[in-house]
Amino acid sequence: MTDWTAGYVADIGYTYGYYTELNPQRIKLPFLASGLVFPEVGTACELGFGQGLSVGIHAAASVTAWSGTDFNPSQAGFAQEIANVSGANARLFDEAFAEFCARPDLPDFDYIGLHGIWSWISDENRHIIVDFLRRKLKVGGVLYISYNTQPGWAAMVPMRELLNQHADVMGASGQGIVGRIDSALDFAERMLATNPVYGQTYPLVAERIKKMKGQNRNYLAHEYFNRDWHPMSFARMAEWLSPAKLNFACSAHYTDHVDAVNLSEEQQAFLKDIPDATFRETVRDFMCNTQFRRDYWVKGSRQLGAFERGELLRAQRVILVNTRDAVELKVSGARGDRRNKGHPLISCTPTMLPLSFPK
Repeated sequence: MTDWTAGYVADIGYTYGYYTELNPQRIKLPFLASGLVFPEVGTACELGFGQGLSVGIHAAASVTAWSGTDFNPSQAGFAQEIANVSGANARLFDEAFAEFCARPDLPDFDYIGLHGIWSWISDENRHIIVDFLRRKLKVGGVLYISYNTQPGWAAMVPMRELLNQHADVMGASGQGIVGRIDSALDFAERMLATNPVYGQTYPLVAERIKKMKGQNRNYLAHEYFNRDWHPMSFARMAEWLSPAKLNFACSAHYTDHVDAVNLSEEQQAFLKDIPDATFRETVRDFMCNTQFRRDYWVKGSRQLGAFERGELLRAQRVILVNTRDAVELKVSGARGDRRNKGHPLISCTPTMLPLSFPK
């Protein structure tokens, strides 16, 4: 009998999460901060949409025509119900990547998103997705992709394999995935309590196991207990996406752009001396011990002129989510540093991306 799951956990559903980075409306700010041209998104696609909350919300809240697939029929059915209730312009399927990506009725896309999926699938499916990006992502189109990253996961790789081996070998066949997860975590905790050299070398692994015991089992099943689980370096990701003619644009996580928050002055100076952009990003992940990247890639990156970039930045509007008195913004410009409290136009929250306005 053919296993339609292809080694992916299917006997327990994924969590009902919303992932803001999948929203194409978020492209503009990081692209402008990086000085890049961004597309207007009329057609979009999400591959592996899980329960479909993100794609359902994005389709309902915009005029963008969305398509997408998730191979789990129960999850796809829930996503379709959301779309039907909202009246969203979305075509959502329960097809495997090989089937969906070969559909002749799909449009070319301005935007394609994958949240986490890349880390949990086989190389065969990765080749299918890269070919889909090559054929169906428009010139100038944007790929959002997030994935588990080396070196941040390096210490956890053998522990994850141990957990899976325990679930397969020691877990009772009738206890279900949740029972096997609980048994594997208990075993790992007892093993680390014997003070093995592995635990001495990587003391934070014990803390991670403790944290995992308190996490949602639906999340753990899909994050750690699939057959395929491949943390990947940035350089390796660039190699994979090269046949689709994709270039790295910028991070989709706004605060990743603020070097002063993430890097010391010495680290910033060290990175500036690396001329190759791909190698620089790889080294940056060592500086930050990055575990999870959320990135935008573009098919044909183009730089904005200084004047056009400045005008587009000034046209951006933000929503103040704190009271005005609680917000303090330092603006650097030609007239020197100045602090503004409660300004109705330029106030921002600490979690927003600080921008250097053109002089």
